[in-house]
Amino acid sequence: MTIAYEPMQRFASYGILRRPNSVLMVRIGPSSKDDHGRWMLPGGKVEHGEHPRDTVVREFKEETGYDVEAGHLLDLDAEHRLLSMGIDFHAIFALYEVEMKGGELTHIGHGGVDASAWIPFSELADLPMLPPIRSALRRRLGPSAGLGEA
Repeated sequence: MTIAYEPMQRFASYGILRRPNSVLMVRIGPSSKDDHGRWMLPGGKVEHGEHPRDTVVREFKEETGYDVEAGHLLDLDAEHRLLSMGIDFHAIFALYEVEMKGGELTHIGHGGVDASAWIPFSELADLPMLPPIRSALRRRLGPSAGLGEA
């Protein structure tokens, strides 16, 4: 029997906020059957008519409680995979550098995420995360983050 997968494309925008030895990440919540419990950078789907930089600012506030300013575009990546729900998923990721302007870490997440936390570089290698996010962190944080060479 051949499974017919429904195509789905998603353009999302994320930001990287780091301290000297840690990076801010969010954990994917139970609404995602395939990725629940994996970690990613704060961000999400770019809404119709929304600039990707504005997406980062909005999602950071919703998911982490922090007010940020989105700076330079750092990276653009994509992922294509089949999801268990019969979805042929093609995700395109824009990654921006961000600067914290205020707010307080909420730890509870919002929407599709159920936690936010500063993750020490020493814990990144063993942290379950989306492969494109791991690749982006490897490129952006370098060998000191324990994720191997870029």
